[in-house]
Amino acid sequence: MQASPPATRQETVRFAFNSSLPIFFGYVILGTGYGLYMHNLGFGFWFPTIMAAVVYGGSVEFILASMLVQSFLPGNVVLITLVVGFRQFFYGLSMLKKYRGAGWRKFF
Repeated sequence: MQASPPATRQETVRFAFNSSLPIFFGYVILGTGYGLYMHNLGFGFWFPTIMAAVVYGGSVEFILASMLVQSFLPGNVVLITLVVGFRQFFYGLSMLKKYRGAGWRKFF
């Protein structure tokens, strides 16, 4: 059951923080695991930090990490990235009905 909408700014911030806390801990756990994985593969601190900022799909980061320690074939990287990232297309399909009359905001 969802709580009623907050009335004041402080209540709004508290509500948003409490709602975001589980997602925050998920990111912390996944980020820590990814950092440890990259460290075990021999990469320095800066490399996973840059990859996290540049790569859109989190699951692609794990795949790219293992591909970087093997012989690097750019075509394979592009193909695997597109295939793994294509799942976002299906997530978008499920939202078409919900945002039917959104106009230009539908793109976002």
